[in-house]
Amino acid sequence: MTARRTGPGSGVPAARPVLLNWRDSSHFRWDEPCVLCKKPTPLRSHDGEPVHKTCAEDWNAAHPEKAIEGRFVSDPEPRSRTRDASGDHA
Repeated sequence: MTARRTGPGSGVPAARPVLLNWRDSSHFRWDEPCVLCKKPTPLRSHDGEPVHKTCAEDWNAAHPEKAIEGRFVSDPEPRSRTRDASGDHA
């Protein structure tokens, strides 16, 4: 089985990167080389890997079968502070 190429000139459009939500302070530490591009980054994945957010998004788009496994994932959505819209207050 041969690998399918994507992107310019391949006839197959490249997957659009899904933007990651890495707003939590646990993603920010001291600079270390990115595991993907080797340039310094203060960002960390959920597993502690030093990686730029854009590098992680591009990697997920290029490896959709592995992105499902969760190497680079978003933070969980915060729970809403508002109550339901019914206006049912105490």
